[in-house]
Amino acid sequence: MHAPGPEGHGVVRHAAQVAGLVAAHGVRRAGPGPADLTHAQFTDALYGPDVAAAAAAFRGWAAGVRGPLVVTLHDVPGADPDPARDTRRRAGYLQVTDVADVVVVSSRHEAAKVRAFSGREPEIVELPLPELPDSGGAVPAWADRTTLGVLGFVYPGKGHAEAIEAAARLPGTPRVVAAGTVSPGHEGLRGALAARAAELGVDLCVTGYLGSADLAAAARAVTVPLAPNRGVSASGSLLAWIASGRVPLAADGDYVREIADRRPGSIRVYRDDAGLDAAAAAACADPTRTRRTGPAAWPDVGALHAALYARALALPGVARC
Repeated sequence: MHAPGPEGHGVVRHAAQVAGLVAAHGVRRAGPGPADLTHAQFTDALYGPDVAAAAAAFRGWAAGVRGPLVVTLHDVPGADPDPARDTRRRAGYLQVTDVADVVVVSSRHEAAKVRAFSGREPEIVELPLPELPDSGGAVPAWADRTTLGVLGFVYPGKGHAEAIEAAARLPGTPRVVAAGTVSPGHEGLRGALAARAAELGVDLCVTGYLGSADLAAAARAVTVPLAPNRGVSASGSLLAWIASGRVPLAADGDYVREIADRRPGSIRVYRDDAGLDAAAAAACADPTRTRRTGPAAWPDVGALHAALYARALALPGVARC
């Protein structure tokens, strides 16, 4: 399993979780010798300062891989508001898919993007639900009043601004909680969000980094869980709400509709501000509307990966060195 980067990065955590899940199905980590199969996780941010450098670094590493190379793509390009950036990222991701024996994505939406820039048909394996503790973590101090919460890293387009605007429209002006830390490179966003919240009379709390126990406690404590990012292709934050026993209010989009279709009852989809306001007001009045009883219905992601590895090992002519 190859995913270079800090342990707290979402893609690195995903790689470690998949490695643990496949172990339950007889897949073992390779020792010091060559592996029978290598599974790499790729997002350009983990491999270089820009997508061209990241793709070159990945291809240089891949040249030394023996046996089948399975590559899971994250943050797949194809709908960037900046067309020039989207073009650069598509070209870089194409360089990565060209050296992969099997390409994996986490949603049908991402698969359509990969087909568009590469012509390849990727495998689709859903993201596993995050492994969050069932207990532990102190009840947050900010939970002393009604809250709207957005889970995970704070970055442009995540939906924190929309949450602030919604809070200002709701009776009682709920507090907005950003349960996570500001993503590197976007430090100025915190000040911009705070300024807008102050302008609208909304109390904004940005928690900073949360470990697993505190993240789970925050997810349980929020009154109204929100997933306002319409452009997301596969979302660990959305799945963290589900793993925490919540039914988040999720902005309509391709990936959200896909989750709603595949996993009925796991999320509540809203289409516009009026829909968000109505759903949030109802959840404020009756918080049980966003709490699920019993475990979420979710596929065995470890078994799906193990089966994928078996198919990759059966491919002809993939040895590299």
